[in-house]
Amino acid sequence: MVKNFLCGALASLAVFCVSCGSGDEHSDRADLSLRGKVKSVTEKQFHAVVSETGDIEKGSFFRTNGEWDFTERFNKKGMFTSISFLDRDGDTISKSLYEYDADGHLATKSFYDPALKMKSMYEYDSRGRVKMVCDYDGDGDLMLATSTEYNDENRIETSTTFNKQGNYLQQSISQKNKRGFVTDYKYYNEERKLGNWRKEVHTDDGRLVEMTVLNQDETVAFMVKYEYNKQGDLTMSVPISENDEYIADRYLYEYDKKSNWRRRIHFKGDSAYSVTERIIEYY
Repeated sequence: MVKNFLCGALASLAVFCVSCGSGDEHSDRADLSLRGKVKSVTEKQFHAVVSETGDIEKGSFFRTNGEWDFTERFNKKGMFTSISFLDRDGDTISKSLYEYDADGHLATKSFYDPALKMKSMYEYDSRGRVKMVCDYDGDGDLMLATSTEYNDENRIETSTTFNKQGNYLQQSISQKNKRGFVTDYKYYNEERKLGNWRKEVHTDDGRLVEMTVLNQDETVAFMVKYEYNKQGDLTMSVPISENDEYIADRYLYEYDKKSNWRRRIHFKGDSAYSVTERIIEYY
């Protein structure tokens, strides 16, 4: 169960972070591989049901591992303005609002559930890279602060999180290649012990094609290979390490005229697992 869940989580990483870290001009819309001037995307997920004729249809609403339906809204530059999580009637359960400074950098992100629960404020260095994120609660009191340091010579980013007393909580260290894609990622927990270690291989345009998760003793826990279609959407997540029990994930898509998918069927092994439908609004 834990293995299948973790493998699915890594598949989601590939689905939602195809071009993260690219040296090209960044936008949230581009990171999600959306084409055209997309204004909003609403996704609704359902359990997959196989009809008597063998067709795969949507069944009841899909609710597992904390996943919910959502609507993402973008400004004309392709950056998030809001993300809302929805109940089965389409009503907002919680939402995040995004605000930007004069340079187009994310300045604040506010999370409501339904009242304001947290506000994150961002500071940048002279090269426009995030150097500090401070998280405040609904009363405006500091909760957490995360500082990021950049070793440009070795292309290493180190992010360290502290509590409001200034005590260490966690740290992540990312090694990147010349194009800005992560090749090695390590996460250290509150006890400063290595809690997650993975190595990644990306194509030149940023698609994650292979991920290796390592144990603390540097032995391989498992490896996953990712495959994409010509539209750039993930089609396969296949375990390639020996002696593991992961189930391969497979995806089939239907597209609109802008080559953005509007329906996705997710298979686990040979079994249809879920059906996701999209409503896309353009400027």
